[in-house]
Formats: sequence, structure tokens, C-alpha cells
Amino acid sequence: MAWIVQLLIPRRRKNQHELAGRAAEVITQVLSDIGIDRFLNGTMLVDHRLRVRFVSCGVAIGSVHAAVRSDTLVQARLLRAGDGSLALAAQALQQQIARLVEELMAALLSQSDTLRALPPHRYRYGIAERHAERRAAASK
Repeated sequence: MAWIVQLLIPRRRKNQHELAGRAAEVITQVLSDIGIDRFLNGTMLVDHRLRVRFVSCGVAIGSVHAAVRSDTLVQARLLRAGDGSLALAAQALQQQIARLVEELMAALLSQSDTLRALPPHRYRYGIAERHAERRAAASK
């Protein structure tokens, strides 16, 4: 019986904005846990369940929609200082991660038709839009 309920419950579709947000979370976590050198040696990928993941090897393993080596991203290489540590303070680091996510998403979207087919943002059909549609339909 439970599996019938699971089939009937509508699932919320992911969108590009959510993927970018998750990518920023993953990058921040990886940088704080294992450091910039290991990050640059790894790969960011989106798997078949549309989850953004980081793998420490240079080759994507398993079924993935898109994979990008971190060292191919210009914004990622700018994070490293001359001595191999992070080059930026906390606030500047967050701004750099935002630019890195933009570059990463462009690279991921260029590799996958499935990712390009996702809506850019979550579509919220609000009350104001309904009223505007009704007024437009009534004026015709």
C-alpha cells in the first residue's frame, strides 16, 4: 500500500537554481574539510539523480549527467595562494565561490541536455499572477 502512495505523491522537480545552491554548499564544505589542493585535484559532478557531488579522483565514476574537473575552472585556480593555502578572507571567499559556481554551472549545463532542460528557477504560481490572468481574460 505504501508504494501506491509513493507513486501518487507528486514530486517536486529540481531546477538549475537549486543545483547551483547545492554546488556552493558542496564547494564550501570540501574547501573547509580537505583543502584547496585536494579540491583542485577532484571533480564536481551531477549524478543521475540530479545530486551535485564532489569526487576526489579526476575521473567520474558511474552514471553521471555531467562532470567537470575542478582544476579546469579558472575561478577555482584563483582560490589558491602562492603557498598552497586559500588566498582569500571569509567574505571574499564567499564571493569567489559564487563566481566559481557560475562558471561550474555553465560548464555542467554545456555537457548535458537533461540539465539544460531543467527550469532556471522554481515556478511559483501565486495569487497575484492568478488575479492578473483573470483580469487580462476579462478585459478581452
